[in-house]
Amino acid sequence: MHYFFLDESLRSPAPGQRQIVMAAWAVEQRRWGKGTVGGPNLFQTPLLKSICSKLESLDGAAFAGSAILGESLYRPGETDSTNDVPAMARTDLVWSMSAVFVLGTLILKLLQHSREIGTVDIHFDFKHLKPAHSEAWKKTLRELVVRSAKRFALERSLGQLKKLTIRRIEPVTKVDHLGDVSDKFQMGVWVADKLCKNFDEIESLKCRQISSLDMSESVRRTTQQWDGKSFYAS
Repeated sequence: MHYFFLDESLRSPAPGQRQIVMAAWAVEQRRWGKGTVGGPNLFQTPLLKSICSKLESLDGAAFAGSAILGESLYRPGETDSTNDVPAMARTDLVWSMSAVFVLGTLILKLLQHSREIGTVDIHFDFKHLKPAHSEAWKKTLRELVVRSAKRFALERSLGQLKKLTIRRIEPVTKVDHLGDVSDKFQMGVWVADKLCKNFDEIESLKCRQISSLDMSESVRRTTQQWDGKSFYAS
């Protein structure tokens, strides 16, 4: 059983563009609790190096993705509809597609290191969605992550992930300071937040436990399908 902790950061790299940076990290649930959460070494600078050391001690893994997208794709104020979601803001759709990519890639990273993946509990920074939409959004995310991860794994001959299931998707109130080290869920999201904020340093760190990737094309192509365009349309 694993905990997955997820957070995102939004930036404006240039006029007419938005950047979403999303990070997730995974740890076996038996390893993340009293005695392992926090600790003085986690807060030492450089922070990203401290997080790397913590992940090494926990045998954990992290992945961060960045997508730079045109404002035309976001279209603030516009909503999209599905059978499950009466109205989802386009900004929430972009968030969801980014989350699917990051979580699916993290699962693949665990498989590549011969980790068995079964039951997963996802904890993420709280999003202000209406209750009905929040439940539908969780249901959609749960199904898309499992489906995408299984497809990615088969394409790369990494196994079939027959035991993979997402049991919970729970919001966590993010803290701005060093975090309450007595709350393993807040601390988990705190680490994800710092991975987002230090995204530009991940590649040069060369930490085996932390990887990063540009996910712009994948998120753009997936989102544009809601406009009736093919995933493969340029």
